[in-house]
Amino acid sequence: MNWISIDNEKCDGCKFCVVRCPRCFSKVGEEIVGQADETNCNVCGHCISLCEPEAITHELMEMDNFPKVNPADNFDPATFFNFVRNRRSHRHFKNKAIEKAELEMLVDACRYAPTGGNVQNVELVVVEDRDKIKKLSNLTVDTYVGLGAAAAKEAEQLLADGKEVPEALLRTQTYGQRMDESRSEGLDPIFFNASALMIFHSTSDPGSAKDNCVIASTTVSLLARTMGIESTFIGFFVTAANGNPEIRKELQLPENNSVLSVLMMGYPRLKFHYAVDRFPLKVNWF
Repeated sequence: MNWISIDNEKCDGCKFCVVRCPRCFSKVGEEIVGQADETNCNVCGHCISLCEPEAITHELMEMDNFPKVNPADNFDPATFFNFVRNRRSHRHFKNKAIEKAELEMLVDACRYAPTGGNVQNVELVVVEDRDKIKKLSNLTVDTYVGLGAAAAKEAEQLLADGKEVPEALLRTQTYGQRMDESRSEGLDPIFFNASALMIFHSTSDPGSAKDNCVIASTTVSLLARTMGIESTFIGFFVTAANGNPEIRKELQLPENNSVLSVLMMGYPRLKFHYAVDRFPLKVNWF
């Protein structure tokens, strides 16, 4: 079995495929030959992307989905730097639904975000229904109220034993109390009445699943800004979703999948007029 074929009439002998993927391509005499299967090919498509005369085909890939790269589709460094720096975490949104075409484009961007080893194992749950968002928010608050009560009990026992209470335990206790107070005042302390949620999940393997989901969600957050949509990562929900079976049921997650990154998003109600200061990064140069 061979997944690739080479049109020798089109091949110009540049050998870029051999340089990029010597496991699948080699030069025999004056001819480039290829052998790709599950033992040596991870279906990355780089060989096709490098082949300007379009001599290579791959039976597992959509050959009409390799659009020509346009060098003009780029940013100058200063513009992109400022675009990244101007991104803020938003928690105030207009009461306006995100257009379906824009959400679909954001979903499609996840398809093309890089994954470790090209495993392409990122999966998505997109929530637009406001009642569903409210229910997920309430379940998250309930989770943290329970975690806070357990933390308070543990802290009490530590103090009784004359031991120091870890800062993390105190924070957990505080989170539950604050969330519950905000909810009792009619606020949404988790999703802040966002227009949509994008929940990134993947198999619970020891590889790069978390990295892959964070890369995909970061890609989405930046692309969304070009549409006038802003977002915020919600780590509270990641913890709650993976620890509360009710949330997993609401999301219809596969049994072996974990939530690894979450974005809430919408059209911003506040306009930031200035980029913000940050502490200098600690860097070692070698």
